[in-house]
Amino acid sequence: MREKEFIEKLAEKWEVTKKEAEAFMDAYHALVKEVLKKNGELTLNDMGKYVLQNRPAREARNPMTGETVKVPAKTVAKWRPNKKFKDEVFGK
Repeated sequence: MREKEFIEKLAEKWEVTKKEAEAFMDAYHALVKEVLKKNGELTLNDMGKYVLQNRPAREARNPMTGETVKVPAKTVAKWRPNKKFKDEVFGK
């Protein structure tokens, strides 16, 4: 499902306009980004946890040429589902 379809379903479920549902999603995304920048993690009890993870610099190989390439260190965002979410989605 794409975000547009998700927004349509959200609007239908909550009996609001698509614009209001889209505004909610925009606010949700902005707030998640803001909290991650400030705290480095966000826990949603029924879903899981968003965390920032540091990846160290490393060397990799270009598969076309076999040449060694340096990959710089970076920070990435991860989402980790909790047990309750896994049980509800995948079953026990």
